[in-house]
Amino acid sequence: METSENKQNLKRLEDTLLSELSKETDVPLVDNVELIDTLNTAKTKSVEISAALEKAKVTTADIETNRESYKGVAWRGSILFFSIQGLAQISSMYQYSLAAYLGVFMNALQTSRKDSILNNRLKNIKEKLTQLVYEFVCMGIFEVHKLMYSFKMVTMIMDGDNKLDNIELDFFLKGNTSLDAVEAKKPYEWISDNAWKDMQKLDGLNESWNGFIDNLKKNPKEWADFYDQEAPE
Repeated sequence: METSENKQNLKRLEDTLLSELSKETDVPLVDNVELIDTLNTAKTKSVEISAALEKAKVTTADIETNRESYKGVAWRGSILFFSIQGLAQISSMYQYSLAAYLGVFMNALQTSRKDSILNNRLKNIKEKLTQLVYEFVCMGIFEVHKLMYSFKMVTMIMDGDNKLDNIELDFFLKGNTSLDAVEAKKPYEWISDNAWKDMQKLDGLNESWNGFIDNLKKNPKEWADFYDQEAPE
């Protein structure tokens, strides 16, 4: 604020000097006491303001460095806000204002664990903010939607951190959307036709899934036991 005010004052001084010098007068410049006083005053103030602006450059650089450091927190904050806004597509009851969200955000800043090491402090803020936002949302949505919101929040955070494999996410949500019939015969009866079709695409979806079907065929008992579990994940 001080820097902004000084810049405005400097601009006003320049305008005053130009205005005074452009005035028509019969008095010679060297004899115009009023003009000389105005010029001297403007010069003195100009020097003071310029010195203050030079000093402020250091402060401005420090502020900019700190601002850049906190960008990660702001980025996480924006991701979480838009994860909440998307809930309105599920139910029109799920409406959240920016003012309400900012209350949660400020609470996270105040209650997150302090640390003299900046990176630790930023990590604490992000973790606390994520926790508080999740609790805030779960307090106002139906139980049936909580797991869905957890999934949405996590995938949006991963995407924001460039850790999300969008090809895998697309397959997880849609499965094998090909209209072509599966030529290979499924090896076991306990595998449904839709699951077998999905496996054809999953095998080779990316490096992590190469050889999936071969592994399934070589370890039938392990996979059947896994399939029969109520919560295999």
